Amino acid sequence: MSYSETLSARGKLRIARALLSGQLKQSPRIAADFDMCLSCLKCVEACPAKIDTVALFQAARADMAAAGGMGIVKKLILRHVLPFPARLNFLAKLTGLATIFYDNAPDALARFLPYANQGSRRTTPRLLQKNLRSLVQHRHGQGAARGGALRKVAYFSGCMTDLAYPDTGLNVMRQLEKAGVEVAYPQGQVCCGAPAWFAGDNDTARQLAKKNIETFDGLDVEAIVVSCATCGSMLSHALPMIMEGDKRATALAEKVVDFQKLLVELGVEREFAKAPGGGKLRVTYHDPCHLKRGMGVSAEPRILIKSLPNVEFVEMVGADVCCGGAGAFTLDHPEQSARFGQFKAKAVEESGADIVVTSCPSCQLQLADALSRAGLDVPVMSTADLVAMATSGVATGEGRFTPKPRLPR
Repeated sequence: MSYSETLSARGKLRIARALLSGQLKQSPRIAADFDMCLSCLKCVEACPAKIDTVALFQAARADMAAAGGMGIVKKLILRHVLPFPARLNFLAKLTGLATIFYDNAPDALARFLPYANQGSRRTTPRLLQKNLRSLVQHRHGQGAARGGALRKVAYFSGCMTDLAYPDTGLNVMRQLEKAGVEVAYPQGQVCCGAPAWFAGDNDTARQLAKKNIETFDGLDVEAIVVSCATCGSMLSHALPMIMEGDKRATALAEKVVDFQKLLVELGVEREFAKAPGGGKLRVTYHDPCHLKRGMGVSAEPRILIKSLPNVEFVEMVGADVCCGGAGAFTLDHPEQSARFGQFKAKAVEESGADIVVTSCPSCQLQLADALSRAGLDVPVMSTADLVAMATSGVATGEGRFTPKPRLPR
């Protein structure tokens, strides 16, 4: 929280307009203020005048980046690693090796480690496992159509699902196939461009956009399915802005659909309801900013969760409040990010949930870290993983699982 006018959306709008009109010159203070933006889209939702704050803020960021606002390391990663999946995977594996020491270093050293406030280390992603791209490298479309409205789709996994949560990606494809949809995983896909776009590096964002357009444009698919909120928002809304005037970009954006929304459109929740009941697992849901405010998807995850056998849905307070993950924000501003995480951890605890579910890998990691720091033994998983777990025995009539006992409070 801050009482600085320059950190509010209204203040940033005035600064952005002054910068773009030449009335104000770039400065480290201005760059720092814009760097504090979570890109949560709350200002878009709240603005009564419906000002396109995204376009204005992005233009200001691009202006700052062009004036040398990006650091050397960030520029190196964005331009020479991010566009190349093999290099990105290699960097992820190196980071995974580093986390072995980070996670297992003696407590006496923990206070000297990065992101280890008062010796409490961050929850780190599992980056040493095989990535999704290598697990499905020969997949060109699997699953037989059940006669639904959509018969063939392409899956855009995004970098985090590919590198840190490959099981989630596999579960997304399996659930779609169970629904009778043929799923292709194009190996040519690259990052959605969000890290570059939000850093103001429009050239890299455009490079990535062109590659994804080339990859998906030639596919005979009726939809492009996403399971990452940020990727979905980038492809469906930012892509036409990045590639202004490109009809292929607009056509691709119109095909993008969230995994949960597609499952509800296919009516899979009616199949879930047929499964026998068992012990009830209390589940709550966190709305990713780019899914609810970016793609307009909020009801569908809840419809799915409520329809699952042996699951009781509980709504947490402030379910759509930003968790503070926000991509690089959590690395650049760990203390501020942790404050958002504390709010979410308290809301989860008060809900009494056994599991927290969300639809964004970045949110998933941030929530897991927040709950760990709060001393709460509550797992966080994606909707796809929950659906897979809850319906694992639907076909045989053995879809039962038992909630773990709650820890004493």
